[in-house]
Amino acid sequence: MSRRTVWTFLVAGLLSLGIAGFTEAQQTTTFGTIDFPVSVTSAEAKEHFLKGAMMLHSFEWEDAAEAFQAAQQIEPDFAMAYWGQALSHTTGHHFPAGQNLAAAREVLSRLAETREERAAKAPTAREKDYLAAVEALYGPGDAQERALAYSEAMGQMHQNYPDDFEAATFYALSLMRSVRRGEGSIRQDMQAGAIAQSVLRQNENHPGAAHYTIHAYDDPIHSPIGLHAALTYADIAPAAVHALHMPSHIFVQQGMWDYLARSNKASWDASVARVDARGEPPTRYSYHALYWLQYAYLQQGLRDKATETLALIRPIAEREDGRRVRSTYAIMDARYTIATRQWRRNPGLAELVDRITEDPSEVRSHEAGAVLLAAGLSAAHLNDIAEAQLALRGLRELHDYLSNMGDDNQSVTQIAVILNEVEGMVHFAQGNHDSAIESLAKAASIEETMVAPSGPPGESPTDGPIKPSHELYGELLLELNRPGEATEQFAKALLRTPHRPLSLLGSARAAAGSGDAKTARSRYAELETIWAGSAGQERALNEAHRYLEQAEEQ
Repeated sequence: MSRRTVWTFLVAGLLSLGIAGFTEAQQTTTFGTIDFPVSVTSAEAKEHFLKGAMMLHSFEWEDAAEAFQAAQQIEPDFAMAYWGQALSHTTGHHFPAGQNLAAAREVLSRLAETREERAAKAPTAREKDYLAAVEALYGPGDAQERALAYSEAMGQMHQNYPDDFEAATFYALSLMRSVRRGEGSIRQDMQAGAIAQSVLRQNENHPGAAHYTIHAYDDPIHSPIGLHAALTYADIAPAAVHALHMPSHIFVQQGMWDYLARSNKASWDASVARVDARGEPPTRYSYHALYWLQYAYLQQGLRDKATETLALIRPIAEREDGRRVRSTYAIMDARYTIATRQWRRNPGLAELVDRITEDPSEVRSHEAGAVLLAAGLSAAHLNDIAEAQLALRGLRELHDYLSNMGDDNQSVTQIAVILNEVEGMVHFAQGNHDSAIESLAKAASIEETMVAPSGPPGESPTDGPIKPSHELYGELLLELNRPGEATEQFAKALLRTPHRPLSLLGSARAAAGSGDAKTARSRYAELETIWAGSAGQERALNEAHRYLEQAEEQ
């Protein structure tokens, strides 16, 4: 009697807490629907396996691993359960990062000692191919070579088993993952997106198909293609914390600020509920979602709510031993200062610069860059040239160190942009306007070599600085009464970060100053919509109202 069975599984009621998707009245606890043929005897082991597979699709790595382990305990020779657990040890969107090679190999060794012995435990040719693919991922070679080998193996599976939606979706993900972060291939993204969309058309509840469609199109140009997936993914897998956040990657590109806020508020609340229910420390909360939530509130002009996000993370960052939490807080705090223009001195600046000087390897360049940018811009606006020069010193030393390392060009590039931004504003504070323009033009030119942000500016080294250089450059040109030149910079800013309100405001002012009434009206009208009811942008709103009223009278 054959052990091979084909199972279609809808996971329901797996978590005791209900998490609402974007249809706020709806409360379910599903992870989606998949059809994944596997060889297994126990119905209970089957359920754990499919739960794990769906969690993989939503990047719920730890929970996926636990589900696969549960399947193994019931059926110790269930080869695909080891495949799944091994795959859970490569996290994130890019294979070369976030991989625990030793842990993954240990999982495979528990199935059997050798590759040949492990393959023998897979009853079907298809399952042997799945195992062979993950063996390539964790085999010889560096991370990039293994990522490419895995993608090639999954591509062959997609070709050999065209009706296997799991082979298709995992292949789509591998196409995007096999490219280094910040060096994305549009061709591979489009190929991955087309595959994922094809699966989604045939199974509208497939979590991986929705998820990977979003990832494929999360850039300013292609984001409209991913909008349907973004609007449905949270309802497909509302029990997955990441699924509640993931639509944000499309919403941020579309300027859908209310959706962006609701998405990440749901993800944050779900992560708190999950962590608290498991008795884990607060450092395990999804601060990634909180980071995006703050950005959404700042774009909406909701300063009080943005302040509340800082209040949520500050005590944890101060008392807990969680480097990532402290780093996230530092960046969020720096972003708040810059976005609200609440300039202030940084009492910890000298200590940070000393740390960079003594041992830059112990400093997270992404975090340090954000803090130094906020400190440098604050000092320049407060005319504290000595403090601004101190921030510049830290940036130069960090840039020199990263340049000599030579293994992360994106970090070097990001710090180079920030250095020129601060240098430009210091020149401006000193009255050296030509030098200020030269520095900011250089910052903008460098940022143009970077890929467009897939999230809030400054989220990672690949996303540029927390203050986009074209926006800052445009604001400087407006200060110098050069609206025509400013118009060009704000246009470039809006290409990289669409619908960003401060760039819209600058564009409106530049257009008005240049006599381009049509553009000015359009920009001011969009701002009125975004900032309606905002308690943090009254001046700008009044400015927009006055211009639009006057335009109507003419």
